[in-house]
Amino acid sequence: MPTRLLYLFRTELLLAVSVLIISAVGVLPVAQAQQPAADVALRVEGLVASPRTLTAAQLAALPHHEQQTTDKEGRLHVYRGVALRDVLHLAGAPEGKAIHGPVLAQAVLATAADGYQVVFALPEIDAEFSPQTILLADHRDGQPLPTHDGPYQLVVPLEKKPARWVRQLTSLRVVKVQ
Repeated sequence: MPTRLLYLFRTELLLAVSVLIISAVGVLPVAQAQQPAADVALRVEGLVASPRTLTAAQLAALPHHEQQTTDKEGRLHVYRGVALRDVLHLAGAPEGKAIHGPVLAQAVLATAADGYQVVFALPEIDAEFSPQTILLADHRDGQPLPTHDGPYQLVVPLEKKPARWVRQLTSLRVVKVQ
């Protein structure tokens, strides 16, 4: 008799766990999208006139742009966000005619939440030097970026490979290249 009770207990336990798993899967979305929370911040620091931490509200107040480009799988998307140059302007980074001489040896170090880092030369970002707009995106295809990409992602539309498309961007630091 104890073997039969043990069998029934295992069967009921297995059934209960299965119901819990099925319930959880039905409730959880496959790819959660996130709105930049009010407390989400982006640090802009280094060789700038006024280092600052920008809030989601401050970034939302900047002019927004859309870029249509393909991701690493070749799928076409429309990204929406603010121009990286506008973000750097708020902190007083060199721009326009100020980018000459020794300033040409400065770059922007972009850092992600996981520590991933990439570099952009200041002229790559400035409209007087480059025809492209590097985007600090917070939306893709009309939706907030998925959690694994956002709340902010750099999008560099003219690059063949998206290696510098920093996901989960947390800081921008203007540095001198030696």
